[in-house]
This record gives sequence, C-alpha cells and structure tokens, in this order.
Amino acid sequence: METYFSANPRATKKLAGGWAASLRPGEIVALIGELGAGKTVFTQGLAAALGVQKNITSPTFTLLKIYPARRQGIKRLVHIDAYRLKTSADLDSTGWLDYLDDPAGLVVVEWADKIKHPRLRRARIVRLAVQGQGRLISFS
Repeated sequence: METYFSANPRATKKLAGGWAASLRPGEIVALIGELGAGKTVFTQGLAAALGVQKNITSPTFTLLKIYPARRQGIKRLVHIDAYRLKTSADLDSTGWLDYLDDPAGLVVVEWADKIKHPRLRRARIVRLAVQGQGRLISFS
C-alpha cells in the first residue's frame, strides 16, 4: 500500500490525476473515507486527467452520473455515490451492474464500503482520511 499526504484540494486533484495514468478501461475504483475526506475532489482530479470536460459533482441524490471521457481508451466515467444507500439493492434501479462490465468505461464508487457486491472485490481501492488540515490518501 502506498500512502501520500495531500495538503489541499489542488494537491489531491494533482495526485489523482497522476494516478489516473495507471487506470485502464473496464476498471473499478473504490473510494473509501469519512464524510469530507475528499472523495469527490479525488474524482474531479481523475476526471480531468481522463479528459472529462464537465464539472464533476457528487451524485449523492441521483446515485449515478455518467460523463464522456477521452483518454487511455476510456470513453465513459461512471461516478457512483453510495452514501445514501441502505442496501446494495437500492442501487439496482440505476442499472449500475451493467457499467461494471463496460469495456470502455471506468467506474468510480464513492462510499464503496457501503456496497457489498462480489464484483467490487476486483476494484482498485483508494482510502482517504482527514489528517489535520490535509488528507492521507492510500492506494492498494
């Protein structure tokens, strides 16, 4: 596991953007961290590095948003926010399972620890934690 300290949101976005170079189409990124730890900021950095032109906001109430991407063979960024979920079944109405097998997509799941589904076992895990005024970001 690699762990980095991020002093501010700009540094978090830069770190995410650099890490994005290691991502491939069809992968899943599981973001885990407390409220305010920087999961959406991290996703914004990933999205920018993947050529997403739209402003990334957390899909807390819609659960899922799809953005066109255009780098590294990734054509879609599927952004899921599981914060409000009571059970994994609550997410089923969004059709999210279809995106897990999208060979041209990248799925980013905020609050991934709230979803108990076997397909998420293959996800690349990013843990974010508040550390004073900054954030600790760990990749595994």
